[in-house]
Amino acid sequence: METVLLAGARTPFCAWARGRKGDGSRGGALAALDPFELGGAALRGAWDRAGHVPDRVVWANAYQDGPHGCYGARYAAWKAGLPPKVPALTVNFACGGGLSAVIEAAQDIATGDAAAVLAGGADCPSRVSKEIFAPSFTDVSCSSPIAAAVEGLAKEAEISRADQDRWALESHRRALAARARLAEEVVAAGGVAADDIASENLTPADLAAAKAVHPFGLVTARNTHALADGGAAVYLAEAGWAKSRGLKPLARVVAGAYAGVAPARMGVASVPAVRAALAKASWKASDVDLWEINETFAAQLLLDAQELDLDLGRVNVNGGAVALGHPFAASGARLLLGAALELRRRGLRRAGTAVCVGGGLGVAVLLEAMLE
Repeated sequence: METVLLAGARTPFCAWARGRKGDGSRGGALAALDPFELGGAALRGAWDRAGHVPDRVVWANAYQDGPHGCYGARYAAWKAGLPPKVPALTVNFACGGGLSAVIEAAQDIATGDAAAVLAGGADCPSRVSKEIFAPSFTDVSCSSPIAAAVEGLAKEAEISRADQDRWALESHRRALAARARLAEEVVAAGGVAADDIASENLTPADLAAAKAVHPFGLVTARNTHALADGGAAVYLAEAGWAKSRGLKPLARVVAGAYAGVAPARMGVASVPAVRAALAKASWKASDVDLWEINETFAAQLLLDAQELDLDLGRVNVNGGAVALGHPFAASGARLLLGAALELRRRGLRRAGTAVCVGGGLGVAVLLEAMLE
């Protein structure tokens, strides 16, 4: 059974309540919405664009906060307006949850258990208590803040602070240049209709002046992903089912893979996941036209590109999480949708997506465009 991507949608990705928008004003435009509402808006958008009730929902949420977090997917499906007969599975693969949901959905389709599945995720860090949120950025297995671990890898690889700052600035530049293209992905949520993090005013001096918080002085808040609230979803279907209904897919899901490394090396954990997915597809990294790799840190993105020998001109061409934001479980679905749409716009064939995850985990999914 071949899995195809028919459509997708995401909410705006907006700066969390304790952060700043691109214009410097206080964040929190989506803070009034819980993850179920954000997820529901994205699921509804993807469903509307596909036009058919799915057989099931696979939905990810990293923090599963609140008394109803354990039923997250079900509540998100209800918020989307899906009928009660549609079952919903909640998954948690932290930052990789959106891609994990896609892999699970594709497996459901491959086995014939479902013909059409909505997959994605959402998180609203604005609503997560400080007592839970802050400690989650330290890996207990190696007693190291995630940022410090990535910084150590960057130092080993001779990726400088200037390299990281330049990439962060480039991420903002690309996101601003892509505003019209990115708008194609977005459905409004809570009266908000546009991303609000990318900055027109950011300068090299701003990046150079940012305070380093770890010993080597490489990682700062400016060259790290922007914390954001948001949701994203894609509509996946079995190819024959889609064809019988006259639906034209954007792309087919070729392969997905997980990987693990030592927790202190989580900054490169997506690399073995990418390699495993490439092996399944019988592709080489050089066969891939576009890459969407989550910018958990500018350092991590540059490490991944170095390890995989990627042309940075083909990576995150519309900006990444440094400029667009990283709502944890939503990010993987955003990467996949963005990659599929950009393949169509450029008339290109293959795309790869990947996310590194705390604890030394990685996940990757490969796409091939359905070109006419």
